[in-house]
Amino acid sequence: MSASPDLHDAVSDAIVSACKTYYETVCRSFRYRQPDLASQAETVKSSARSRSRRKRLLEARQSVLADDEVDLWKCATIDLMSNEEDGIAGGVSGWIVRPPVFRSQELTELCASLQSRLEAIPKYRGTHHRRLQNGPNSDKMPPVTYSFEAADRHFTVL
Repeated sequence: MSASPDLHDAVSDAIVSACKTYYETVCRSFRYRQPDLASQAETVKSSARSRSRRKRLLEARQSVLADDEVDLWKCATIDLMSNEEDGIAGGVSGWIVRPPVFRSQELTELCASLQSRLEAIPKYRGTHHRRLQNGPNSDKMPPVTYSFEAADRHFTVL
């Protein structure tokens, strides 16, 4: 839509799609402003924030992989990353890290190694919150669909 602001060259499907998306956004916003849905709106917002953090964490860790670690990492998804929640520990604000309970020890050790490499990079340290401490394990459920071949190495037996 931004490519043709006068709408002369816009494809009609693009206009319809943009209108539908905007309408859905306005409806969702209106629904979540209702008093009885305030807690649901906060839950959705918190979940989206957590998912976004886990996605950035996966991408950052992937950037410091060594050649011999690629095999274990290749099927890792954001569902295997720790939840990072805002918190205060010892009077310092930062993130409380809550690893998923279903993540294998082998993958947990790789994540710790990759995280220490990231934190050794001054630019990364300067642009990311401090990871203060490991909290209790996350209560999120394991993904329903996952690579069968990687599941043996990525998940613990619960």
